[in-house]
Amino acid sequence: MSEQAQRTAGVIATGANAYHFPHIAMLIASWKTHNPALPLVVCDYGFTAEQVALLRSIPGVHYAPGPTPNYDHPWEGKARLGTFLETFRQPWDLLVWIDADALFLHPYPDLGEVMAGYDMIIDAHLQSVGEIMHECNREVLGRTAGGGEAFRRDDAYFSAGCWIARRGVLLENYATLCAQVKGKGNLWEGDAFVAAIYHEKLRLRTVNGGVWHARGKTSLHTCEAAGLKASHAGQPIYVLHANDGYTVRADGRRIFKRPELAVIQDHYERMFWAEIAPPGAKRV
Repeated sequence: MSEQAQRTAGVIATGANAYHFPHIAMLIASWKTHNPALPLVVCDYGFTAEQVALLRSIPGVHYAPGPTPNYDHPWEGKARLGTFLETFRQPWDLLVWIDADALFLHPYPDLGEVMAGYDMIIDAHLQSVGEIMHECNREVLGRTAGGGEAFRRDDAYFSAGCWIARRGVLLENYATLCAQVKGKGNLWEGDAFVAAIYHEKLRLRTVNGGVWHARGKTSLHTCEAAGLKASHAGQPIYVLHANDGYTVRADGRRIFKRPELAVIQDHYERMFWAEIAPPGAKRV
């Protein structure tokens, strides 16, 4: 093992508002199962007082309140992740972001080893910048300080749902660029995320999205599932993301249409309320 890997300390971050708390509960249970050695920071983009109290009661979870008042859209809060992380005082070198509607299905490998020589671990969309980013945002985000282009229409567009970055990159530009396009186009937060990567010319390790981050554009609809495990091409999936192929329950919780994937969600929901929430805690 390299000296760099031995020094590496990681942290996982996620965030949501009150409507998405059922997803946070499932995510916490999956984190406890697969990656408990990495601290979990939960950013508050609009939780209720009862939800905050519940989060504060869970060992290993760091509740990050962020500024007051909170952001009026969870995407804006996500882009301002660096502000929320200021309340996390433990040392860290690597940051794992995971959207609240995703689950961990397998322990990560040694991230220090995988990240050696790179700034980020990320998976790319099947479509390009020109196919996803609306023109109004390309005009704003494509400019560089020197007046040139930060990216081209045929450059890769990257998924912002789950990624890993070393400390000192991305977060400042992510927030700055998101503020410039807030509310414009379709995926304005994702557009700012992609633009920040190109503006900083980050060294990217692109990974098999079907394994590292199974989502609607990778292996969500084609992965194999058995019990509480899912795999793609014979390899265990690390993160399962409910960003497509779901119905919505009355309380906002997404339910996979594929029954074998819904079983996994149900397991982690039951686990949270039976084993992680304080005894007698009411669903909030």
